[in-house]
Amino acid sequence: MDNELQKAADKFLSGQDGKKLAGKRGDIERLAASPDGERVRSALNNSGFDDAVRRGDAAAVKTAVENVLKTDSGARLMASLRAMMGKG
Repeated sequence: MDNELQKAADKFLSGQDGKKLAGKRGDIERLAASPDGERVRSALNNSGFDDAVRRGDAAAVKTAVENVLKTDSGARLMASLRAMMGKG
C-alpha cells in the first residue's frame, strides 16, 4: 500500500471511529455479506479498485469509492454503517 494510504488507514484505525469499527467486526462482516454489500463489492471490483489500492493510487481509490457511494446500494450500505457507528 502506498505510504499516503497506509498513513491514512493507520490514523483512522487508531482514532475513536477506527476503534469503534474494530469492536463491530461481526456486524460489519454481516453488512458486507448482505445483498448491498455484494453489489458494492462487485462495483468496486469492476472499477479497478483493487488495482488502484495495489498501485497506491489514492486518487483512483477515492474516485472509485465516491462513484460507488452514489449508487443506491452504496448509499444504503453507508447509511447502515453510519447507523452502526451511531452517526445516522
